[in-house]
Amino acid sequence: MLQKYLLTLGLVLSSLSIGLQAQDCAWTPAEVTASSGLILRKAPGKGFIKLIPQGDTVLYCADTTYGTLSYEGIDGFWRKLKYNGDIGYSFDGFLKVLVQGPPTDSLVQASKNLVRKSDSLLGDEQSASVNEKQSVHKKLKGDAFQFLVETYNYCGPVQEIDLQLYWYGVFLDDEINPTGVLEVRPLNLNISLSKNQTGGTMQFDVLTDEEERSLFLFAVSGSYPYQETRLEDVLPIIGSRGKRLFPGQEWVLDAESGLKLSATGSITKAGPCPEAENYTLKAILNQAGQTVEMDLKELISDYGSCYIPEIYWYGDLSGDGLPEIIFVSVQEEQNVFHFLRSEAQSSQLFTLQAVYTVENCATP
Repeated sequence: MLQKYLLTLGLVLSSLSIGLQAQDCAWTPAEVTASSGLILRKAPGKGFIKLIPQGDTVLYCADTTYGTLSYEGIDGFWRKLKYNGDIGYSFDGFLKVLVQGPPTDSLVQASKNLVRKSDSLLGDEQSASVNEKQSVHKKLKGDAFQFLVETYNYCGPVQEIDLQLYWYGVFLDDEINPTGVLEVRPLNLNISLSKNQTGGTMQFDVLTDEEERSLFLFAVSGSYPYQETRLEDVLPIIGSRGKRLFPGQEWVLDAESGLKLSATGSITKAGPCPEAENYTLKAILNQAGQTVEMDLKELISDYGSCYIPEIYWYGDLSGDGLPEIIFVSVQEEQNVFHFLRSEAQSSQLFTLQAVYTVENCATP
């Protein structure tokens, strides 16, 4: 009887302690300084509730036990936030404290120092110009980047998919009322493991909280300015011209910059899956009286069983003024997607940002 009483008393005291801890949280008003807005998440680094616009006021909790985060050289904490009736979690590196007077503890002061640093990156013209010179990729910042396409029955290294990153989907235009523009949306990404295993590899499905299926998914280490991004729907162009560039063909990807693709070589066997000899695919940029060429074979190591890679999509996702390109190398046992990031101010026109392989689960 005494043991039962002590257990009950312990549960009551534990509940009371939790209640007091929640009540004792010091809620501090702060202003969002991120130019592209601040994402309010369901958990630290996971889930999406809404985007908080720059300049809006939030309340954040002084508790820093939810984890740390480093983004673009800014070190900070995940904080519990209140915003317009919603409670979630956000990175405090882009919060500007609005209260006056001495800080309640050293952690708040550290947060203020981080905010001053973030303000210089976002609002100070001199610092912004220096930062602009260091990176021309205004939207795809940081080294962390992943790429996926939505298909069923994935097979492969599921552990390489990082659910801690900020995931976004690029969605197709409205078929009934087309606008000619693709839409980028933040989303929640989930992995569903299958009980079936084939050939020693794990089968899984990639699931999102969107009803529509995306053209592709990508993830970055920080928030992506999706509301500011305008991507033209190039799929009708790809459909009309064909996904492959045959020898002797050229394709202007961006009329404003003059960036084009050019193919050389010879076709030895025609058909849906042609065979080619000495096939070369180059990216060429004519600008300011200078010509820059790059053999894309340096980045796409395997063109696939059809000898010629397919163009899956292209568009300026990074914000440097030149389009990124997604190629897919079609093979019998797998399709290999190569995401090439443009390099607007480099002698090298593209870098290989990500490779994603969709394996044929039926292949032993």
